[in-house]
Amino acid sequence: MSAEHEADERAAGDPALSPTLAADVDPALAPTLGGSFAPGPDPAAAGELSPERAGRYERGAELGRGGMGRVVEVLDAHLGREVAMKELLIQGPGGSGGAGLTVGVVTRFVREARITGQLEHPNIVPVHELGRRADGTLYYTMKRIRGRSLASVLREATSLDARLKLLPRFRDVCEAVAYAHSRGVVHRDVKPDNVMVGEFGETLVVDWGLAKVRGEDDVRRRDIERQVNLLRGADAASTIDGQAIGTPAYMSPEQARGDLDAIDERSDVWGLGAMLFEILAGRPPYEGDSALAVLHEVLEQPAPRVRDVAPSAPPELAAIADRALLRDPSSRYPDARALAREIVAYEEGRQVHAYDYSALDQARRFVGRHRAGSVAALLVALAV
Repeated sequence: MSAEHEADERAAGDPALSPTLAADVDPALAPTLGGSFAPGPDPAAAGELSPERAGRYERGAELGRGGMGRVVEVLDAHLGREVAMKELLIQGPGGSGGAGLTVGVVTRFVREARITGQLEHPNIVPVHELGRRADGTLYYTMKRIRGRSLASVLREATSLDARLKLLPRFRDVCEAVAYAHSRGVVHRDVKPDNVMVGEFGETLVVDWGLAKVRGEDDVRRRDIERQVNLLRGADAASTIDGQAIGTPAYMSPEQARGDLDAIDERSDVWGLGAMLFEILAGRPPYEGDSALAVLHEVLEQPAPRVRDVAPSAPPELAAIADRALLRDPSSRYPDARALAREIVAYEEGRQVHAYDYSALDQARRFVGRHRAGSVAALLVALAV
């Protein structure tokens, strides 16, 4: 996939187009998501999706394409605004394709739209409508994001000062993931590629296709297991159904070893910690010549401490990243909200719990917060 094509997918608000692997099983969708998310079993097959109103959407350019879906730019004639539309390519008889559609594929598509649509937060890409065309094609519309991925922005930020300017963006990501955690949703694919940085200050977490919802059957379990198994025998060019696997540099150890029952909010904290590590150090915590080499490092080696790689990184931020990247999940922050609070404390000049302050640190902080009074006291002492 070309860099230009990849950028278009990011601009559509769906970086990976959530590689969809056909399954023969029809997992039930149980009521979850904070007690209010109850999509019911296979709503598409049950005919519960709204039919598209003829003439509402005027199709524009295709923005990105995956194994079973694509994103196109459309004009919503009802509201007079441009939006991004994600649609299933394979629909069976009468649809926009032939073989390959299963109830599992439809279920996952609808589930992704509904999970994302019910996570109403300023830093999560909003979904506007989920529907079905007359030919049976399923689609959902979402905000058309004009911008770039955080991964692209980080690649261009070659100095620590330039990357530290992205800290407010990172805080926004933490807040978005924290909100999802409060609703019982774990993203499971937190990385800079899944964060969009808009042209007008927007920061949006996208691609919730692998999300796990507390109390719901894990309909993407088989997909993740297959991804991990392929990574174990893959190089960086390996693919799943035509989609790049991508580096496991942001994957928690429990996910890397395929222990899916152990994946919870603290696994997302790991991904956030890896993102903060890259902001501070200019590289991910794990590197290698291939996806397999990186996976091996994640499985076998503790994450390096930030200041061992980047000695000039702010020590308090380094301590936050180090705690988020501890191999034992119980030693990490319990969820993204706890991590977000640490970032806010740092920005406001308050104490960060992860950092062990010395007496000299405390004195410096006191002088910094009470500069005028400290100068006056010093002058009085000198006069005496």
